[in-house]
Amino acid sequence: MKQKRTPIKWPDGARIAITPCVAFETWPEDLGSAGSKQQENRRGYPKDAVTKKSLATITDREFGERVGVFRFLEVFRKENIQTSWFPTGITIENYPDVIKEAVADGHEIGTETWIHDYSYMKKPAQEKKDLQRTVEVVKKVVGKPPLGYLSTGVAPSADTVEIIADLGYTYWMDPQHNETPYTLKVKNKELTVLSYFQDLNDYSSYQRAGRTPRDLLQMWKDTFDCLYEEGESDPKFMIWGNHPFVGGRPFRAILLREFIRYAKGHSKVWFARAGDIVKWVRENYRGANVEEWPNFTIAGRPGKKADLLKMG
Repeated sequence: MKQKRTPIKWPDGARIAITPCVAFETWPEDLGSAGSKQQENRRGYPKDAVTKKSLATITDREFGERVGVFRFLEVFRKENIQTSWFPTGITIENYPDVIKEAVADGHEIGTETWIHDYSYMKKPAQEKKDLQRTVEVVKKVVGKPPLGYLSTGVAPSADTVEIIADLGYTYWMDPQHNETPYTLKVKNKELTVLSYFQDLNDYSSYQRAGRTPRDLLQMWKDTFDCLYEEGESDPKFMIWGNHPFVGGRPFRAILLREFIRYAKGHSKVWFARAGDIVKWVRENYRGANVEEWPNFTIAGRPGKKADLLKMG
């Protein structure tokens, strides 16, 4: 496996490209119930409870659609930032006016799958059907197909990469193993990989005990400082998620704004949509860093797709 990558350069000599993504999602029917696979920030009702679903959990998520998403739009608008959104398909269907407002502000619309369920629980035919439905609703509401894909929970199936390549997506966010874009050959197609910084998303202060939103802000700043310094000779990117029902809360939204202003206080920063990064890489570095799927290791050896389908 190739470990050292060919350095790239960003437009205008930028040391770092930054994309504060928005994960705008709708959850399945089992949200708030004892058997739900969805992560929650509170203890669920016991199985023998008379009321089977937690209204607090359901309305906690609903804050995103009612309030948080509009707060994000306002923060980005005031800071003159255009970024990338990864909604679920049903969210686009149910909130087309919000999506159109985001597009009018210059934001890019990628996708997750149809609803916030997990691809690793699906057979390939069902996963593809859900994604085809998602692509069609994007085309209907936005007027063009999505280019970028991020799995719900950053948790793809063994088939996800082949499915999204077949459906015409051009970049993929799930792999966690790099800070430099690279080209991934998938059979006779190719994707650009932009590794999503999972530990930096706002969930890391929503669920994990002992980590506050201020802790997360410091993580954003520390990550930026490290990559900005390294970017003098080896420019990288910083891409992470912000969820309207989490980061759209007032005590978190002001921290996102603070970070954006902190980064803007440095001269060589490129705030870019993920699609703009991909376009730049494809036009200038398409053949510089190329790998072929599958491109992960298992216990130090080259991995195979079959490794993802067995227990040990």
